[in-house]
Amino acid sequence: MDKTVPQLLREAAQALERSANAAPSDSERLSSSLRMTPPDRSGGTRAEVLRLFAPYSNSRGRMPKRPNTAGPSAKKSKSVSYTHRFFCLSKRKECEVPSPSVKNKLERSGIGEKRITFPDKYCTPQDFSDHLFQHFPILKECGGFQLLRSRGSTRSKILETIPCPDDGYCPEYLLSESVMIGQAVIYIRPLQKDIDVQNLESDQPVSTGPLTECLYCNKKYSLSEIQDHVDVCEKLHESGKVISDNTGSTRQEEMSATMSEDYAEREERASTSLTTFFSATTSPSAEPATEEWKIEPDLETAARLFRRHILKNAEDKPDLVVTLDLHSCEKDREREMLTFYKRPNIDWTSPFTVKLKGDAALGDGVTRHFFTLVMDKLHNGFELDIDNCGKTLLFNGEDDHKVPSTSRPLLDGDLFRVVGRMIGHSFINGGPLYSGLSAAFFPLLSGSKDDTPILELKDCPDTDVIEVVSLLESQNELNPNEMDSINNLAISWDLPAVSNINRRWLAETILYHGVIGRREKQIAQLRRGLKDTGVLRMIKEQTSLAGVLFPRSSALVLEPEMILKRVIWPEPDSDEDEAQFNLEQSCDVTAFLREYIQTGSPAELCELMKFWTGWTVLPQHLYVEVSPDLTLPVASTCLTTLKLPLRCRTFLAFTQAMRAAVSSTSQS
Repeated sequence: MDKTVPQLLREAAQALERSANAAPSDSERLSSSLRMTPPDRSGGTRAEVLRLFAPYSNSRGRMPKRPNTAGPSAKKSKSVSYTHRFFCLSKRKECEVPSPSVKNKLERSGIGEKRITFPDKYCTPQDFSDHLFQHFPILKECGGFQLLRSRGSTRSKILETIPCPDDGYCPEYLLSESVMIGQAVIYIRPLQKDIDVQNLESDQPVSTGPLTECLYCNKKYSLSEIQDHVDVCEKLHESGKVISDNTGSTRQEEMSATMSEDYAEREERASTSLTTFFSATTSPSAEPATEEWKIEPDLETAARLFRRHILKNAEDKPDLVVTLDLHSCEKDREREMLTFYKRPNIDWTSPFTVKLKGDAALGDGVTRHFFTLVMDKLHNGFELDIDNCGKTLLFNGEDDHKVPSTSRPLLDGDLFRVVGRMIGHSFINGGPLYSGLSAAFFPLLSGSKDDTPILELKDCPDTDVIEVVSLLESQNELNPNEMDSINNLAISWDLPAVSNINRRWLAETILYHGVIGRREKQIAQLRRGLKDTGVLRMIKEQTSLAGVLFPRSSALVLEPEMILKRVIWPEPDSDEDEAQFNLEQSCDVTAFLREYIQTGSPAELCELMKFWTGWTVLPQHLYVEVSPDLTLPVASTCLTTLKLPLRCRTFLAFTQAMRAAVSSTSQS
């Protein structure tokens, strides 16, 4: 069999090796045998042949590995650094994740969230503490610190302490399986002393930037001042007050003086607005700064400033008028309300006027009466049978856990957008608010991505979902019937069947879908309605104001003391009045009123306030008058005045007369 070329060349290379190692006698003998070979012109035949055909000498036919000439130091060393996100809190007893507004305030103060890299993840606890102090120097003055993490799932806002080893925290401990931190944020809490955020904000250096030359007057100003300066200088330049080559210094001085005065005026206005904000009192007559509500720490005051800001900007707009026919039935009046709030392209911040067909009453009392009727419909439902259930309820559930209805006709009729307009419109005009909405919907309505909804079992009005979640959250072993009921609900919502591994996850998922997942479209319509009135901007930019827009039901419970301290009792104004004023009978009647208020239930007090003022929002003063010409109590809602008859001789007669008068509010 013929030999291949590699084999022949290999034999030639072996012959050359034997010739190089042969003795002198042998070399002479071999030289005669190799005289027929051509002379070696390169001078390195053996080395060249071995180099060229080295791959063929490998039995496996692979190229040999190149030797490592770089040495052991060239090996890539493993990274030993440790990087994680830390968030420094300001309160030593803080146990909840801060809200977005608080996070922004802490970050402006130089603390808050930071991404910190430790050079050595095997460093000592002392090195770990020193490195944290470099990024949060204020912690040195707090007598130590604690590390915390979110409890349970990432949706939880409750913080729990990370157990501290005997020698202290270190990266190696935080990476251990016993802690299981993962990528979650680690919160740092001062141990013995709160951090004064106000002082930190004042200590932060204010960057003014480099000096920049003005294009009009060639003077230099800092970046923080150049914008205001150019606004003035450009106007002077356009108006002809520009210095030419043949003009004297008079105009230059005039322009400089004008700009200085204008700049001084701007500075004065800025300092005045800041002084107004940081003052302890905010009088109703004072004009608030345009965006002062954003930085107001008190939520009630911030909401009031936002409302005043909106109304002030709409003072010159045409009035928005609604008319209710008192002679029509209840369902017809409800249709008028819904038709009014379904009107497109309406500026809901415009001045609002209510007209009652069949009644000559005008003024704020009529407006209060209208918004009271609107909120009563949202709380107790409409008489109109919209979803074929007899009475139309827009919200379901118990107080402080109410959720939007899942009725399809209500959703198709865009009624939740109408609800959003009603709530926003009443808020703008200082009317009653919708109370009792579940707090789990606050971050969804405000659009906050930082705050996750915290659900409770009370937030779900569906009994079948409550039963399934209760079974999953219990520690008892599930029997076949219970597993069937759970799996039937899970499969109907495209969820996996229950097992010992996914039991807790399935409970959270079913509860989330039962409360929020089935109401995402309703939430979207509510947001559009609030956006139409301009109120959505308030809760988007300061999410904590959602609690003011949707207060707790317990916060609206009227107490007798809350009413009595606002009452201005009657007294004679002149000698003529004193002659006709029966002091003894007047004292008896006012004493009856005081007793009626003190013994009345919260529901009776709410009805009394509706009759007295037009709604349940307590005004600053409540006035009482006594008249001998009346047979029943009469209220002037515009003047918040209650007129009592002198004919009531006993408390029983007074109570019957008052209840008869109060019940008339539902008929008007």
